[in-house]
Amino acid sequence: MIIKELDHIEATDKFGQAGYHAESQLAFYLKREFKDDPQILVFNNLRLEKDDDACQIDHLLLHRYGMVIIESKSVTTRVEVNELGEWKRWFNNSWQGMPSPILQAQRQGKFLKDYLEDHVGDLLNKTIIGRQSHFTKMPINVLVAISDSGIINRPKNDKLDIVCKADQVATRVQAIVTEYRKKDSLFNLSLEIPYDLAKDEVLRISQFLLTQHKPAKAKVISMKGDSTPIVSNVPPTGVGSDPNLKSITKVKPDLSQKKIISTTSELPQKADINHKPVVKPVVKINPSSQNICSHCQSSNLSILYVHSYFFKCNDCDKNTAIKNICSSCGDREKIRKSGLQFFTECGKCSTSRLFHTNSST
Repeated sequence: MIIKELDHIEATDKFGQAGYHAESQLAFYLKREFKDDPQILVFNNLRLEKDDDACQIDHLLLHRYGMVIIESKSVTTRVEVNELGEWKRWFNNSWQGMPSPILQAQRQGKFLKDYLEDHVGDLLNKTIIGRQSHFTKMPINVLVAISDSGIINRPKNDKLDIVCKADQVATRVQAIVTEYRKKDSLFNLSLEIPYDLAKDEVLRISQFLLTQHKPAKAKVISMKGDSTPIVSNVPPTGVGSDPNLKSITKVKPDLSQKKIISTTSELPQKADINHKPVVKPVVKINPSSQNICSHCQSSNLSILYVHSYFFKCNDCDKNTAIKNICSSCGDREKIRKSGLQFFTECGKCSTSRLFHTNSST
């Protein structure tokens, strides 16, 4: 399931553009593989800050046995890794040294563990005997994804399986999770007990990471004509109304770096080619009774659009993420706009329900 989409970044140089293209390519593969998988949660372009330090993770996958960090590298020629783990790339008709993306991803993993451990009391449950669980033993696997057009020269003494082409990453992730499942099986004869997160812990960690994302400041891309507006990499943040998340620190979003587009305008919406026109009868409910601000509990909300739909509180001016899950099959529902009304629809169950109506004023 895609928890955080890739932020749109306005790259000012060719290297930035190439890097964004590599991340976009991998984000596409991850979405195709895991968009309907509730067991693997995907965060693209996640950036965390702690004290005077910051950590930007290209792609983070959260599952019940731990996490996977994927570092994307734009390589249109060749990269080579020697027996000592040293990296170089072919650029401008010559070999040039480069930092190891494996070590880079491992440093990100250490930062992430320390970051989560600072909030361990809010995120992890205590054991039956009252002891606090910790993130220190949580495994974080790393993968390095090279652009599909690149060539990898591997060391002779190591297959270096954690380095692969972007289109192979999803298969590697599945293999990692499958290996943990085998260890967790009743038929496993090994004495090794895998790290295992409870469902409510996975939910809290997911929402916590989403609210803690601090996008790097970037220029806002202006609208061009009547086309769909494009904004900078500053998505809305916020958590839903899940009672398990009340103790989690909430971060005030930085509104100075983004342009918010009201969905009540007459801007054309991008067509969804997968939308099924024939659905079951719409179930009408009282929308205001379910939708409240996660910060001040007000029901005075409007739905806005920046990358995705979210609630904007008209009282405290803060944002709340919309994460609608189908109560029948557990899949994430899509949002459809019709005038001032907003519907959530499940493609698998062919259901549609009205869940919010924006004020006309």
